[in-house]
Parts: sequence; C-alpha cells; structure tokens
Amino acid sequence: MTIALKEAYLASLGIISLTYDKAKQLSNELVKKGELAKEKQQKFITELLKEARKNTAEISKIINEKVEYLAMKGEPLKEKQDKLIKDLQKKAKKTGAITEERIKDMVREVVTKSKIVKQRSQKLMDDLKEKAVRNDKTKIEEALKKLDIPTKGELKEISEKLDKLIKKLEKKNSDKQ
Repeated sequence: MTIALKEAYLASLGIISLTYDKAKQLSNELVKKGELAKEKQQKFITELLKEARKNTAEISKIINEKVEYLAMKGEPLKEKQDKLIKDLQKKAKKTGAITEERIKDMVREVVTKSKIVKQRSQKLMDDLKEKAVRNDKTKIEEALKKLDIPTKGELKEISEKLDKLIKKLEKKNSDKQ
C-alpha cells in the first residue's frame, strides 16, 4: 500500500514541472482571446504556479501523514503476521511429524496384512494343488474302471486274496506231506 502512495507523491511532484509549461500555454491562449492582458500574463503564471505548489505541498503533507499512519498501523500487523507465520510453521512441523507417524503405522499395517495375505494365498495354492492331485487320481481311477483295469486299491485287494490263497495251498500241501 505504501508503494502506491509514494508513487502518487512522486506523480504529484511531477505536476509542478508540467504546471509551468501548461500555465504559460494557458496564459498565451487567454491573451490571444483577449481575456488576459499581456502585462498581467507573468503575474497570472506566478499566481497559478504558487497555487499549484501550495496544492502540491498539501498533497505531499496528506500523503506523508497517511504513509506514517499506515506504517504505525502496519507495525503491529507485521508483528501479528510474524507470530502467525511462526505458529503456522510450528503447526506444520507438528502435523508433518504426526503425518509421518501415521504413514509409518499404515506401512506397518500394510506389511502385516500383506504377510497374512501371502500366507492365505499360499494355503489356497496348496489346497488347490492337493485338490487337483486328488481330482487327477479320481479321474484316473474312473478311467481305469471304464477300461476294466484294476486300480491300486483293487490290485492291493487282489494281492491280499492271492496271498491268502497261497497260504491255504501251502498249508494243504504241508498237511498232505
């Protein structure tokens, strides 16, 4: 805000130099029109410049007062602003620390859950493999039955029956002798 006021002040100072040229130009026009006597032209310019300087001094005074007022008002605001900035920085650090801790907790939780998911996935894969093997065995047994070929279970049963028969025959042969 003070920059704009200073620029206005500098612009008002520029009015003085422009005022003499314009005052002379204006007085020449008034002389041509007959509204101002040639003898009074210099006095008119002097009075006009005097009024312009007075107005410029008044503008300068007003601007300086306003700039000083704003500067005085601005100092407590700057202190408040500095305090707010420090407070925000402190809160940002605290929030950052809290956020970092939450992120670490979330990462730990994700790692734990991923281990659990991995274990469950492995168990499911093992179960599926077992089912596939059992399913393959069942399919093989069904195919063997369709082809009238004995399964392992049936071969074992046949073998046990044959062993019993052999024992009976051996017993009969040993009794006969």
